[in-house]
Amino acid sequence: MRPRRAPLAALLVAAACPALGLDNGVGRLPPLGYNTWNDLGCTHLSEDGVLSTARSLVSTGLRDLGYRYVNLDDCWHDPRGRDPQTGRLREDPARFPSGLRALGDALHRMGLRFGIYTDRGSRTCAGFPGSLGYEELDADTFAEWGVDYVKEDNCHSNTSMSDLGTTFQQFGLLRDALNRTGRPIFFSVCGGGDQYPMANLSYYATDPRGGEALANSWRISSDCIEWHTCQNAYQVAASLGRAAGPGGFNDPDMLLGSSAHAARTLSRARSRTQFGIWSILMAPLLLGSPVGRLDEYDLETYSNAEVLAVNQDALARQGRLLTPVGAWQSVWARELLGGDWALLLQSDHWFSIAEVACDASCWAQLGIANGTAFAVRDLWLNGPAERPVAVAGQAYALPVPPRGGSRMLRLSPRALAAALAGDQGRAALREGSKPQGDLLHV
Repeated sequence: MRPRRAPLAALLVAAACPALGLDNGVGRLPPLGYNTWNDLGCTHLSEDGVLSTARSLVSTGLRDLGYRYVNLDDCWHDPRGRDPQTGRLREDPARFPSGLRALGDALHRMGLRFGIYTDRGSRTCAGFPGSLGYEELDADTFAEWGVDYVKEDNCHSNTSMSDLGTTFQQFGLLRDALNRTGRPIFFSVCGGGDQYPMANLSYYATDPRGGEALANSWRISSDCIEWHTCQNAYQVAASLGRAAGPGGFNDPDMLLGSSAHAARTLSRARSRTQFGIWSILMAPLLLGSPVGRLDEYDLETYSNAEVLAVNQDALARQGRLLTPVGAWQSVWARELLGGDWALLLQSDHWFSIAEVACDASCWAQLGIANGTAFAVRDLWLNGPAERPVAVAGQAYALPVPPRGGSRMLRLSPRALAAALAGDQGRAALREGSKPQGDLLHV
């Protein structure tokens, strides 16, 4: 399947939106791309594997949809450590025989961007040299290699988890060193290293020393490695929308696909729900699946231009959860440019399909006047929803698959105005706003 391209008008609007976050000229909208960790891990990381992924981003059309970053995670380093004469970081010659500068050049020739990983501590999480005390030298090295994205982790630091002052100060050392290189480099803080599973790292967003003052993106939870840790990540992110905007984004961690062969995966329903919620949350979308071996379902998920348009919406306003954290059914919403809304209905019921509704309380949280009507488009069906009209203040419900399934919708008052010009359209409005069957309101 060939993915559809995003509308040119949306891209032009995005280009006109000023950066409000970290003042380094990048990260106006969330980054899209690929990271090696959830796919190759340490064991299979290699130059050939990275280049193969890069070529697949091009051949599948994902690059043209915006997936430009190809990011190395941990384990790219020379196991012998830094160069004993210069102190510089070195790549593993067995994994990357051509060198990382050559890898970066190859990625740039393909129209892609090059990302790399380091750590604010003395060692990375896998035990390779960290950047503590070498921030200036490492920033210069990364710039010379043509790096466009740096992820800095938080393992093996010399501070306790409660010493936030030193934590922010040390992350800031690499931020400032990268800016001094003069090369535009997206800076991502991964504060989850050395943290317990299910940790809440929301202080990276809420502390005045964090958020957009610190980085272009910041982790707000421990690693998303299976469904429960992913749930924890999006539940933490749900309340942090005020910290996010053009230039800086809450990061609930990388994507897990459902295709085989990756180091970590989710079920089909849950992987698609993760993608939808991450788009509502305006989160970075970094694939963790073998791009060259994506099955049709995952390729359809990642190449859905209508869902990507929600993630990349130029209003750059993070969405939120409208229902209690931990409820079996949930409703997510995000305001979009031009008065549209994205809505995601989710069900964690274990066995049966459930009707999930945006009821009067849900509408009230959006601040939309009762009686306002919207055309409803199903973003996974790429067409009108089976209930094609929603009216603010009146329950709008759809059946949602169990075990983490979801429905993702776009509500548009402008599209409805065009459709309701005649008597037939007004009849559709009356019919479309009627509740159908017994609804389990959230």
